[in-house]
Amino acid sequence: MMRVFVNWNYLVPFYRPYSFFFLNDMRNDMEHSTAETRTIKTADGNSLEYQVIGDGPPVVFLHGFLANRFTFSRQIEAFADNHKLILINLRGSAGSNFLVPENYGIATTDLDDLRTILDAERLNKVSLFCHSSGGAVGFLLAMQSPERVDRAILLEPSLFRLMPVAKLNTVIEETSAVVNVAQKQGPYEGLKAAIISAAGDAWTNLDQQTQEKRLSALAGSAAFVGPHFLSLIQLDITEEDVENLKPSILLIYGANSFWFEQFIAERFRQIRPDIKILTIENASHNVHRDQANTVNKEALAFLSN
Repeated sequence: MMRVFVNWNYLVPFYRPYSFFFLNDMRNDMEHSTAETRTIKTADGNSLEYQVIGDGPPVVFLHGFLANRFTFSRQIEAFADNHKLILINLRGSAGSNFLVPENYGIATTDLDDLRTILDAERLNKVSLFCHSSGGAVGFLLAMQSPERVDRAILLEPSLFRLMPVAKLNTVIEETSAVVNVAQKQGPYEGLKAAIISAAGDAWTNLDQQTQEKRLSALAGSAAFVGPHFLSLIQLDITEEDVENLKPSILLIYGANSFWFEQFIAERFRQIRPDIKILTIENASHNVHRDQANTVNKEALAFLSN
C-alpha cells in the first residue's frame, strides 16, 4: 500500500491535551504515594512522559488514541500493591511531544518509543496492559520481541486487518473519510471528524460550548489524527503473526463496543482457540473504565497464573 506523507505539524497548539474524560480521576492518579513522573528524550530528540508507580513485577500500560495514561486511573489502586506500573504517554498525548515525525507509524515510532522507555528503565521483561491502538503496539512488541513480554492483556486491540475483507473495507472507508478531512480541511477539523466518527450522537447531542471546551482539551492531538489513522489501516498483521505469537495473551472486549470489534475477536478465536477472550457486559470500547472492577479482577488473575 502506498504511504502518504503530509506535514501535519502546522497546527500544534500551546496547551496540553489532558483528556476531558479523565479530569476528575487525574488528581487521584497524581496523588498516589509512590508515583514518580519521568521524561525521556527519544533518538529523534523528542520527549516522552511516563509515570512509575509501585514495586514488584513490571506492568506497562499503553493507552489508545485521543487518550493518555490517565485513562488507567481505575486500574492503579488494584495493580500498584503488587506490581511496578509504567504508565506511558504516547506521542501526541499529555506531557509527551506533539510534533509528528515524517515517518510516523504505530509499528515504527510508537513501538520504538516503547522500547526506548523499557531500555531506560532497564526492564528486560514486562507484562502489558494495553488499550485500543495501544493494544496494537503491545501486540507488535509481543510479536517481534517475545523475550521481552511475559504476559499481555490487550483490550480491544486495533488490529483491523484480521477482519474479513468486506468488513475491513468498510473500516478503511470510514477511516479514510476522517483522514481526508484532516488532509483537506486541516488537523483541527480532522480531530472533530474523528470524535464524531467514534462518539456519534453522544457528541452531536452536546451543546456547542461543551463541544468547544472538549475539543480544546484534545487539540494537542489534532496533528496526529491523519497519520495515526493512516498507520492503523496500513498496519499489516497476518494470521501467521497470530499463530506464531509466543507470550500468553488475554483479550478483553466490551459487549457494547464498536461494531467491528466482534470480527477481530472472532478471528482470534478461529486462529488461536487457546487464547482466552472475555466479553464484558455493559461495557463500551473503554471497557477498562466502564467495568473496572471486573477487568481488574480478570487481569490480575491472569498475571498471577
